[in-house]
Amino acid sequence: MRRSLILCASLALGCPSKSSTTETTSSSASSATPQTASVAASASSTPAAAAGAPRKVADIGDVPGWSADPSSGKCTTDPATKTLITSLGTGHDKTISDGTADVNAMIAKTNGSTCAATRKGLANALNDGGYERYKAKAYTEADRWWRAALVVRPSAITSRYNLACGLALEGKPKDSIWAIQEIARAASEGDASAVNFLEKSKSDADLVSIRDDGAYKAAILQASALAGALVGPRKEPELSAPAVKLLPGEFRKAKDEIGYTQSGFIDYSPAVVHVWTWRPDASAELLVTTIVDDPAKLGKPHGDVNQDYGAIAVFQRDTGVLKLLFAHKTGETTPSVAAKNKDIAYSFETMCGTISGTLAWKDGKVVMKEQPCSN
Repeated sequence: MRRSLILCASLALGCPSKSSTTETTSSSASSATPQTASVAASASSTPAAAAGAPRKVADIGDVPGWSADPSSGKCTTDPATKTLITSLGTGHDKTISDGTADVNAMIAKTNGSTCAATRKGLANALNDGGYERYKAKAYTEADRWWRAALVVRPSAITSRYNLACGLALEGKPKDSIWAIQEIARAASEGDASAVNFLEKSKSDADLVSIRDDGAYKAAILQASALAGALVGPRKEPELSAPAVKLLPGEFRKAKDEIGYTQSGFIDYSPAVVHVWTWRPDASAELLVTTIVDDPAKLGKPHGDVNQDYGAIAVFQRDTGVLKLLFAHKTGETTPSVAAKNKDIAYSFETMCGTISGTLAWKDGKVVMKEQPCSN
């Protein structure tokens, strides 16, 4: 899950996320430190709702269907509401946790229905409050917080994704799948963050109980048909550990070519930074990743002698099993990645300037062409 963005740093991470400001159309999404938990497989007895209609979820309440943010002019969140927002983010409001809070009254009191800034602030705080309850493994309480966030802002994709995770953990797979279907509907309306969350759901440990369901698969296929050749970037931390194990040995330990270390070797701590889904043709679904020597070093100044590295790598994931297809170091920087028709374009900076290249999919292999900066 995610706080109010995506979504994580080890293999055994789940889905809730805290709030940020990176969702494209309707929500906020950022990396967080989620958890893994086993999921019960019992189905909810709640009947399916029409697309966009609210859904009544047992013990949680009526959950609004997805809808885009309404247009609104400039506005200011008053000091009292700012204080309320700060308080909600801690997850300590008992009335929200037990489901007795009047969320509509809260919206009216804070002018959340007319002020976009207030609406977003309230929804993010409620999402973060749910994340706090999730960390305590109080999944029903967490789901009530995320449901409240969606009452405030039905477009909040982070909260809807977190709710899908929480409902799965509660043992309500049908309701969880409905939440995924609503995210797919947001994707069909052009919300890029929704597409990214659907891609992330393919590996999220908290959603393992629903991934074999036909309705879940149909929602994912719907999003895939809309996504294009390249979907991302996103955080998918649960991918990092198995991906790093598949990298060539030189990505983890390399000979010191300049005599900087006493041992004569440099030990690295590589990790996946970002993930894209790459669909170069109708039969292939690949994962493009950017990798760094050590994420703790990102943004920190380097000395004159720097042997750290960035990298780009491509994997194939078949029934959850990863296969390394391609890996290439990119000097001291993490490469930039973009779609180039059906191919991948990347670039990175070196002492001599910008180096650019492309990755193409030909005959079941990744083919690289790189233009050195000297040219």
